[in-house]
Amino acid sequence: MMATLLFCLFVTSINQSVVSIAGPSIVANLGGFEYYAWIFTAFSLTSAIVVPIIGKLNDLFGPKKVMVPSLVLFAFSTLICGLSNNMIFFIFSRAIQGIGFAGVLGIVWIMVASLWEPRQRGKWLGITSAGFTTAGVLGPIIGGVINDLISWRWIFFVNIPFCVIAIITIIKLFPSSESLKSNKFDFKGAIIFAIFGSTFLLAISLIGQNNTYFSMNIIILFLVAIVSLIIFIYIEKNNEEGIVDLNLFKLKYFTGGMIGSLFIVISWTVWTVFLPLSLIGVYGFSSSKASIALISLSIGSAIGANIFGNLIGRIKLQLPIAILGFTIVGISMIISGYTNLDINFNLLLVLALIVGFGSTGAFSAYTVPIQNNLPEEKLGIITTSLQFARVFGISLGSSLLGVILLTNMTTYNYDPPRQDLYNPDNITSKEKILDIKKEYLEQSSLKLFEEDLEISRSNLKKGLRIVYFAASVPAFLGIIVSMIIFYKPNRRLYVEEGLEQNE
Repeated sequence: MMATLLFCLFVTSINQSVVSIAGPSIVANLGGFEYYAWIFTAFSLTSAIVVPIIGKLNDLFGPKKVMVPSLVLFAFSTLICGLSNNMIFFIFSRAIQGIGFAGVLGIVWIMVASLWEPRQRGKWLGITSAGFTTAGVLGPIIGGVINDLISWRWIFFVNIPFCVIAIITIIKLFPSSESLKSNKFDFKGAIIFAIFGSTFLLAISLIGQNNTYFSMNIIILFLVAIVSLIIFIYIEKNNEEGIVDLNLFKLKYFTGGMIGSLFIVISWTVWTVFLPLSLIGVYGFSSSKASIALISLSIGSAIGANIFGNLIGRIKLQLPIAILGFTIVGISMIISGYTNLDINFNLLLVLALIVGFGSTGAFSAYTVPIQNNLPEEKLGIITTSLQFARVFGISLGSSLLGVILLTNMTTYNYDPPRQDLYNPDNITSKEKILDIKKEYLEQSSLKLFEEDLEISRSNLKKGLRIVYFAASVPAFLGIIVSMIIFYKPNRRLYVEEGLEQNE
């Protein structure tokens, strides 16, 4: 069963690392640099909406009946991603893909938590992370090579056969659930929550596109989000069959776990989303070379998962691990902003390794200890709630950091071909730069081309510098949250751990 779960996790996760490295090429081909963050925001937006519902669907229908439709939807959306002929349709396809991914990911984490007792969860969390790690290592390699040699579209097409194998594997090997906890589903709550999540996250995303906080559309969306949230809380307050148990927010481990998970994901997102943009758009690296940095990030995560996965079960180490993880990530973001990654490539790989290692420490601290300190009978809802915080963090981080990037870049107005060279859509594509260079040679000089290209790349570099600095803020806030949550551990578990060590 664990092998089956790991395979499904790999098939769906590899798409994320592939898209990260191919993002600049997708923008260069389809256009719409201002929508760059939406490639990731749309995916995480729908995932965030669906994740809390997965726990309830798991209780109602069992993991198999949720996993199979999720994989089918993921395979279909992967196909239409590759067939997209404009940025809007591609973003729509990514939104559909996010729904399927949320179903798979939610069931995987629920099953891992359900299959193993509290003291073994840390170890199996590390083993499960192998699915992410393998995808993180192979994804950039596959994506970089396919993108450079064939086309970015094929990074989606090649994943479809693996999706089919995963579907068949689940159908054939995964056991069906015989006993279900309930036969009721909170449709009202699910619909209201979907309205809240979609309007709130969409409003944040639109801020990045409009560069203003005073747009009437954004105000309307926020008002709808607030009203729907109030209605949702009213509906769920005394609903035993609700998709969310609001009483859990009274517990510091649950509320703090949600906040801490949100903070680490926002900081971590900057490297998975904007690192390829720096390397390809600013420094002119090929996708294949830029992918090496993401591979280094995944290797660091693998090392951290194995070390922290075996240590996080010890209550005395939970606070130090959480602080260490957030501190490493925060300092790394400051270094990234200070140097703007204009450093020796080998040093960049070391920095990526450190970021991957540190982020895994924070992720570990906000998974197993949170599960172990909360009611066991609420494990499904607790696990999916933590996943919601993380995918919400990806959407929130992508949107807010996208706002910061766009607002810190200068807009230039020139006649072609100079305007084409100053268009961020084009500087992420070597082919388009060569075409523009030919136009320069026909109308002006090579020297002017080189000067304009440097200014255009420096403009993108300036915006990314502020993005890296901004990403350090949630990391340092995570240290404060960790001290509040883990300063006084669960006394019962603390005593049990001491007795176990004495034996």
